[in-house]
Amino acid sequence: MREDTDLFEEGFIRVNFDPILKALLREVKYLLLLDMDVPETAQALYAKVDIYRNQTGNLELIVEMYNNMLSTLLPVEKPLLADRIEKMGNALQSGIDTLRWNSENINPFINNAMKIVSDVDVLVKKMKDNVHKIHQLMEQWKKPLYERKKTFEPDVVQQFHSATVGPRHDDIRSQGKEIHKLLRDTQDNIKPDKKGYVWLQYVDYVNGLLIEGITIAINSSMSFLADQINLHSNRVSMWAPIFEIRVDLIDGELDFLPSIESNERGNGIRDILNEISNDFISIAIQVARLDNKDATGGDYLVEIRDQFELFDTMEDISCNFDEVKDAGSKFLDQYRQWEFLWKETISESFNNFLETGTDLYEQYKTQQEALYKDEEPEEFEQKVGFAMLKYDFLNRKIFSGVTTQQPDLAAFDKKIEYLHAVKN
Repeated sequence: MREDTDLFEEGFIRVNFDPILKALLREVKYLLLLDMDVPETAQALYAKVDIYRNQTGNLELIVEMYNNMLSTLLPVEKPLLADRIEKMGNALQSGIDTLRWNSENINPFINNAMKIVSDVDVLVKKMKDNVHKIHQLMEQWKKPLYERKKTFEPDVVQQFHSATVGPRHDDIRSQGKEIHKLLRDTQDNIKPDKKGYVWLQYVDYVNGLLIEGITIAINSSMSFLADQINLHSNRVSMWAPIFEIRVDLIDGELDFLPSIESNERGNGIRDILNEISNDFISIAIQVARLDNKDATGGDYLVEIRDQFELFDTMEDISCNFDEVKDAGSKFLDQYRQWEFLWKETISESFNNFLETGTDLYEQYKTQQEALYKDEEPEEFEQKVGFAMLKYDFLNRKIFSGVTTQQPDLAAFDKKIEYLHAVKN
């Protein structure tokens, strides 16, 4: 064995059993099968072919394990096994520097190297396997915490969500405990200095993986919710509405019940969506921190609040909700043109109609002015003034307490036609 590869600087090794020698042994085999003469030197080499095959097979296995460990160990993992990696190097060094294929103690060397390298390989696989299991556990968190059901009233939607999100949070808490056990399993196998810098760096690395997994989980649920309230997605997919709300008169104003926006009772659609979003974020408090001595203390809420990708998804939810709110406002606008039906009484509406008619006083005065327009100015003023005095006298005697305006019957007919349209 010798370090003579392109990756020499990283300590990679290979088995140096010469390919020419392999070809020679193969040719000797065929010559012997044909009962042909074979040189004594070649026969002596071939007599050890089974030994060579066994030795090269074991050495290839050792080399594969050793090189694989060096190539897959992360910078944060190597220090944990530094003493073991050094021990492997020492065990293999004689095979690199001094041993030859005709040396006497090759098999003891192989047995010793196999044991040492295999032991380290088991530890590396245990460490890698535990990290893989952590990833598998966190992969389950990607399933959105919100489940879209049939169309229900908002409080029923809220109840359904609470009933489903509770067990999901329980699962995450349980899986968080499993992650703690996996980290302890790695610790128990490697046996590092628990307070040492090397082990604390590794815990920080796994801690980062957990923060990433929680962030992905929250983002997955938030992205799903953003899509569920996206108007375009709903139209294209023809989904049934999430909430069943009604239009009603509230303090004389047309509005949704419950309201689309937040309200004092906390049962507005925005309130419910905020509560659902908070349930997503609360994933961060379901898993105890790995870097706490007490597995029941601490959470990841502070780190999650600094994840910029979550800001983008929360903005998507807000923008999509604003589009829903605007669409709801436009829906109400089509009925606001008839708000006189609930804002005015019949008597108020009729009085308003009468007040839009022609003032008889002004109409009579205009007629008198037209009648005496050809008179001299002084005569014109006297005659028009006298006519208006008579009008005032008759108005007080006859129309006392009665409107003196003449309603516009054409406007009346137009209003009747409009009300027929509203009814139909």
